[in-house]
Amino acid sequence: MPKLLTLCFIADATNIHVQRWLGYFVAHGHRVYCLSDKGGAIDGVTVHALPNRDSLIEAGRGKVSKTAVIKARARKIREHLKDIQPDVLHAIFLYHRGWSAALAGFHPIVITLLGSDIYLPQRNYRHLPQLWRDHLVNALAMRQSDLVTAVSYDLHQTAQRMLLGLTPVELIPIGTDVNTFRPDVETTALREKLAIPEEAFVVLSPRQMTPHYNQTTIIESIPRVLEEVPTALFIMKDTFCNTPERQAYVQSLKTLADTLGVSQAIRWVEEVPFTELPQYYALCDVVVSVPSTDGMPVTLFEAMACQKPVIVGDLSSYNEVIIHGQTGLRVPIRNSQVLARSIIKIHKNPALASRLVEESQVILHQYGIFQEQMMRMERYYYGLVNGELQRPGYFRKLLSRWMFQWVVQLT
Repeated sequence: MPKLLTLCFIADATNIHVQRWLGYFVAHGHRVYCLSDKGGAIDGVTVHALPNRDSLIEAGRGKVSKTAVIKARARKIREHLKDIQPDVLHAIFLYHRGWSAALAGFHPIVITLLGSDIYLPQRNYRHLPQLWRDHLVNALAMRQSDLVTAVSYDLHQTAQRMLLGLTPVELIPIGTDVNTFRPDVETTALREKLAIPEEAFVVLSPRQMTPHYNQTTIIESIPRVLEEVPTALFIMKDTFCNTPERQAYVQSLKTLADTLGVSQAIRWVEEVPFTELPQYYALCDVVVSVPSTDGMPVTLFEAMACQKPVIVGDLSSYNEVIIHGQTGLRVPIRNSQVLARSIIKIHKNPALASRLVEESQVILHQYGIFQEQMMRMERYYYGLVNGELQRPGYFRKLLSRWMFQWVVQLT
């Protein structure tokens, strides 16, 4: 039996999928640490806080630049690494977290790509040179790592193009626990709680309530759906408003629903504990997810495990798992009319819905079983510890110098 590992993660300890990832390795006997810039707690994991913009401001730093946050975080990471002495350092999310981990100068290091961390939406930047600069720092951070993993094939291909073979890239989706997400989960209590009649055709929107996920498009589709499917009910999950921006967005959605006269067809549900999520999937008849960009969302695998058909946006990141008309339906982004027609199509054609579910099971077992993907990740950790994937030291030092010089230029 190989020796148990000491693993240190740079990650958001409040994120449920980070908690699941780290929890797997705790359950398998490894010593696990998490350095988190958002606090949080995970059973069996030693969590240490990393600086963020707010904590630096509270410490009397005045105006805090991106440079100051990254450098302060890298210094704190180095301090913790001296005490932890991990076998592997693993940053989950490239942007900022991967940068700080790369600057810490520790090896072996893994960086996992989730989606927006490598795509860097242009709307978040006032000036294009800032976007280009961050893309360059992303590339340098990945080239400083010993292994890059991606949760979708599209992210995998993007990373390979950026790295030009200088760092190995592996596809490792997060996946779902098929023992928890099942089609036979009891839903009677939830149906009563949400006042959903037995004859209702239920559409579930499982993504976080932010403009990126285009819930506006879903609500705009409802009038057309109700014309053909008057029993349709939409569950808009995760309306937990923890920032003024999210509060304003959720209120705008409710105002839109009132304006369209469809509020009676919507069930607004505050943030759902992960343990209760299987009930929502088991209750619904179709799952809809139409963000502007995406990685490989676990929601797809959760829907497949609960044997529900899915409708997704037409994004390249879904190419390996959602084949239109075979394993799901794809619609243009922000096109409410096509989305409405697709929802109606699922309702009026039960044979199609059943075929989509049946075909999706092959994809689920190929990419979406959480335990199998974590076993693969464990093998890569051991490969790194055994020196099978690490690159020559002089190359790392050169990349580290370049990256540090570019980070210093951040504003």
